[in-house]
Amino acid sequence: MNMFLKQRRKFGSRTTENQSSHASDNTSVVLQAPRERRILPICENEILVETKRGFMMVVPGWNLDVAIGIVRDGVIEPWTNEVFASMFGAGDTVVNVGANFGYYSFWAGHQVGSQGKVFAIEANPHVFRYLVKGMFWSGLTGIVQPHLCAAASLEMEEKPITFLCDPQFIGGGNMFAKDQTKERLEDCFWSGLNIHNVVDADRKFLPRGTMTQITAEGRTIDRIVKNEKSIKAMLIDAEGSESYVISGAKEIIRRSPNLEIILEWDPSTKNDHAERIPYIKAMWEFLLVEQRMTPYRICHEGFRGVGHMPDLTRLNAESLYNIPHSDVFLRRE
Repeated sequence: MNMFLKQRRKFGSRTTENQSSHASDNTSVVLQAPRERRILPICENEILVETKRGFMMVVPGWNLDVAIGIVRDGVIEPWTNEVFASMFGAGDTVVNVGANFGYYSFWAGHQVGSQGKVFAIEANPHVFRYLVKGMFWSGLTGIVQPHLCAAASLEMEEKPITFLCDPQFIGGGNMFAKDQTKERLEDCFWSGLNIHNVVDADRKFLPRGTMTQITAEGRTIDRIVKNEKSIKAMLIDAEGSESYVISGAKEIIRRSPNLEIILEWDPSTKNDHAERIPYIKAMWEFLLVEQRMTPYRICHEGFRGVGHMPDLTRLNAESLYNIPHSDVFLRRE
């Protein structure tokens, strides 16, 4: 184990909470003896939640992916949490692409404090309103800066970008969803009238059957953070569009010598949508060769729970394409 990994594990042990959690399998976390958290309905289909990390969020009751983890467990992606928390501190600037309801943005906002800054970028207007409301409830106005746009490449700047999403699983909305029936948003919420859309020919439940189309305006990260000298951390969860995000963020990455990045990576994306393939190749060429960053897979397998660092498996340009869908951590060494 190299010194970098030892230092990361040491950081994790310092941040262990009084109430710990453990992974019961590869995908779920069971909380043990959780402290009481405040969970309050504040209006129709809106829930005010205190997370396990102590900050407040507003989430919709109809959402079944991100909101469930926040309300039920008070935490999402705990293995990625531990790496994320080690990437920045007081006074730093953080960029969160695909901010969703604001979990990572608000956590970062409390950690960077009044002298820091968090750019929270979210393309979906039906999600963005919860991000903004949560910012107020968390007391982070002036620290978290929400932007309603799709982080994009320079070629997509100020152009309309369309994507599909199912509100029940709104965290998975993306540009590359297969052709499916497009409904008005108000017709996408499950009811007795449309529930047939989420069963297959054998009448078995099939998620993401009621899709609506969203249009957002493209903005490069370089444009959004043009007044920043450098940034310390970037978290990118863009549902298959990560290569476009990096394409539009090259200048700020170049002028940020201490930058660390987490991005969602699905190797299977190299085989579909021909227009995306050159961007994927260019992304890894830029990060690994030009910027000399080293990638690590954040492993949820065997994760020991909140307060413990996950295993980080070092990757290279070849092994990147031989891992499962994962979060990848990158840093210069």
